[in-house]
Amino acid sequence: MSEDKDRASLAELDRKLTAVAGRREEKQGPVSGGRKSSSAGMALGMRISAEMIAATVVGLLIGWGLDRFFNTMPLLLVLFVILGAGAGGLNAYRAAKGYDSAIGLGRAMGKPKQGDKE
Repeated sequence: MSEDKDRASLAELDRKLTAVAGRREEKQGPVSGGRKSSSAGMALGMRISAEMIAATVVGLLIGWGLDRFFNTMPLLLVLFVILGAGAGGLNAYRAAKGYDSAIGLGRAMGKPKQGDKE
C-alpha cells in the first residue's frame, strides 16, 4: 500500500521535473549547437583577445613612461611589454578555463541582477 503511494508520488515528481525542463528549454533553447553557442564562443574569443591586447598595451605605456622618466630607453619598455603580454596570457587562460567566475568581475557578472527572474 505504501509502496504504491511512493511510486505514485515519484511518478508525479518525474512528470513535474519533465515539465520544468521542457519550459526551461523553450525559454533558453538548447545549450549545445545552434546560434546561441556560436555567439557565446565568439564572445569568449573577443574577450580573450581584448584581455591580451589591453594588458600588452598597458605594459607598453608603463614601460614607455618609465623609460622617459628615467631616460633608459628601451630597457623598461621591453621589460614591461613582456610583463604585460604575460599578464594578458594569464588573464586569457583564466577566462578560457572559467577560473575568473569565482572572483572579481566574473563573479559579479554571474550574479543575477535585482528584478531578474530566477
